Amino acid sequence: MKSIGFKLWAGMMALVMVVFFLLWLFQIVFLESFYTRMRIAAVKEEGAAIAGLLANGNDADFKDRLDAFAYNNNLSVELLDSSGKAVYTTGLTGVGGQMHMQRNAVRGEVFKATLGGQEVIISLTHPRFGNQFMLIGLPVKLSGGQSGALMLNMPLAPVEDTAQILKRQLFYITLVLFAAALLLSLLLSRSFTRPILSIRKTAGEMAAGNFTARVDLKQQDEIGQLAGTINYLGQQLAQIEQLRKDLIANVSHELRTPLSIIRGYAETIRDVTGDAPAKREKQLEIIILETERLGKIVEDILNLSQLQSGFSQLNSQCFDLQKSLDAVVKRYAVLSEKIGVRVILQEDINATVEADQERIEQVLYNLINNGINYTPPGGKVMVKAIDRAQAVRIEVVDTGTGIPQEDLPHIWDRYYKADKTAARSSLGTGLGLAIVKSILEAHGAAYGVASQDGAGTTFWFELKKP
Repeated sequence: MKSIGFKLWAGMMALVMVVFFLLWLFQIVFLESFYTRMRIAAVKEEGAAIAGLLANGNDADFKDRLDAFAYNNNLSVELLDSSGKAVYTTGLTGVGGQMHMQRNAVRGEVFKATLGGQEVIISLTHPRFGNQFMLIGLPVKLSGGQSGALMLNMPLAPVEDTAQILKRQLFYITLVLFAAALLLSLLLSRSFTRPILSIRKTAGEMAAGNFTARVDLKQQDEIGQLAGTINYLGQQLAQIEQLRKDLIANVSHELRTPLSIIRGYAETIRDVTGDAPAKREKQLEIIILETERLGKIVEDILNLSQLQSGFSQLNSQCFDLQKSLDAVVKRYAVLSEKIGVRVILQEDINATVEADQERIEQVLYNLINNGINYTPPGGKVMVKAIDRAQAVRIEVVDTGTGIPQEDLPHIWDRYYKADKTAARSSLGTGLGLAIVKSILEAHGAAYGVASQDGAGTTFWFELKKP
């Protein structure tokens, strides 16, 4: 299995090889033909422009321009009249001299075609030295309206020499660039794969259960963002793992006590008080109460799981808030007399709110239970509603022991108890306020708490009017 680093390096090297291939193809294979075509086109264009001076009668300008043209382009130039006689010669052979290869049959054919008004370009080879040159024939008009021909002899040796120099230079450049490309591609592939390998290692550690593992990358690109996502995943997994441990520990603790009580009293009835009706009935009542407590714990765990997973859907509707408050408070009448903590509904209110009535009543039960748990006998828990412009504020106020300031940020967490020695903890499961939080957040309702240690606590939330 090939690594991503090798694939990246091989891909970059393949790209470099393609670039080198195209460079050599165009700079070596096609250079001579491309350069020759450009040179011929430029020479022919300028020669035609100079021939136009002769047609306009500018003989002096014609000769000056033709001499400079021949010298600058390393040409041999001959102006012939209609009979083939040289009128003016310039260039490599000198003024008045004769150019090589100008009296053979090919030259005669080019001359005839040029007199006929054609532009002729033909490649020739020197019979003695073997060097190549281009013979270009351009038709001209001489003084008196006679036809003539401008014969340009352009050696190709400079083009071949240039190509040889470029080949040698390109060979050395290719070696240097290939070595640089090899090194740079290796460094680049490592720079890309090193953080990926680090991310893979961290992900493997997380998969093995080490949620404290983190990717140490400072990059701000996509790989750096991926590393940040992996680190965030680790944080979330660590929190989930801690919640799982807390859930197991707290549920085990919550279930152990009632199960031990039920087992103890069941064994007592079996072994000791089975024939004593009074004691047996009392012990059976305790078993029933502890069974109900177990059921409450299981129900609260299920409710909280449904709310936090989003599985539970709200059934929002408009309802009379006063009727719900009355119904909830009346259910505490018997319990209030038994434990000595009064549950009071203050001030009637005529208001309709829009929410899930059953869930809101569950919020009220949990808040009142919480107040009862932390209020000593003789105290009271007050429920009141305050009508506002767009919402109704509901407060549950107790005269209990209050909550220390350092505990306030944590009271909404599951199984958290500010007072670990609350006398009536049997009324709650440690999930009540977590359920309250989940229900109110599902409604999008504002909520909060105000408390002072030893001075009671006020829980509040707001419900929107329709």
